[in-house]
Amino acid sequence: MRVLIRSVAADPCRSGDAENAWWAACARASVRRVKQEPLDGQQALAWLAAGNDRFASTADNISNADQVPELAGEFGIGAVLSRRPEPRPFGLVLGCSDAQVPVESLFGRASDDLFVVRVAGNTLGGETIGSIDYAVDYFGTLRTVVVLGHTLCGAVATAVEAFLKPSRYLELATSLPLRSLVDRVEVSTRVAAMALQQEHGAHVSRMPAYGWALLDLAVYLNAAYAAFSIRAGLSERVRSQLTVEYGVYDVGTHRVSAGADTAATFAAPPHGANGFRALARRLASAPHIVEWLHGRAWPAGIESLGSARYESQR
Repeated sequence: MRVLIRSVAADPCRSGDAENAWWAACARASVRRVKQEPLDGQQALAWLAAGNDRFASTADNISNADQVPELAGEFGIGAVLSRRPEPRPFGLVLGCSDAQVPVESLFGRASDDLFVVRVAGNTLGGETIGSIDYAVDYFGTLRTVVVLGHTLCGAVATAVEAFLKPSRYLELATSLPLRSLVDRVEVSTRVAAMALQQEHGAHVSRMPAYGWALLDLAVYLNAAYAAFSIRAGLSERVRSQLTVEYGVYDVGTHRVSAGADTAATFAAPPHGANGFRALARRLASAPHIVEWLHGRAWPAGIESLGSARYESQR
């Protein structure tokens, strides 16, 4: 991959040989490059949504896979060199470890804009919760927390496969860490299965692409459930200062969405079991799910997980 980066030699921060002269130059440069910060959580989310729109539009216009946008001042290189290290992120993102989901890039944000926690399946384990608690307590600049899932997530797919083929779970049982990861996604998988049955009938599991429809719903519900759990763990004072929402990054279109039934980039998680049931049923009735189940279309990009993974569901 070819990445174009402007030389840092011309940056004001590099002038002078002594350390004090270096920092003095940085201080002068920082006056001209004041870091903007959102006023509140809604503005922070709007910045992330706008950045994703720019990223997706750029990706749509790149014909050569080796081409990437230039990494320059707007991506924070100049900003980092222009001041002493002082973390001031406005957003916290819990995302998946998948290499297809470059969090800062897909939101078009600079260095020092986001505190990013990444774990397979964007699930909530002890270390993840500890990292989130640390950021919330330490960074007074935070205005929003976003849980970012992504389509065709391998961790969620493993949980779906274990649900569809119970014998597969026995293989996972030999690895406590892996089993713990899958167990955290199981609730979302089961809620997705119930919603598909309620919307499409008792025999939905025999319909074409059922496994892929189940995976699609589970990805959204998993992100929503993680956001719900994070919000529930915050004090009332912190909840009044931060927005906590979720979205799902489509690895095919490069766009973040709260669901096919909405134009919103992000959404607040439901407040209880009934809210999750309603969300699941809305997702289950989405047009693309109907097309998949009736064999009129097939999910794009499934080769990345193995197109025959749910062969028994075809």
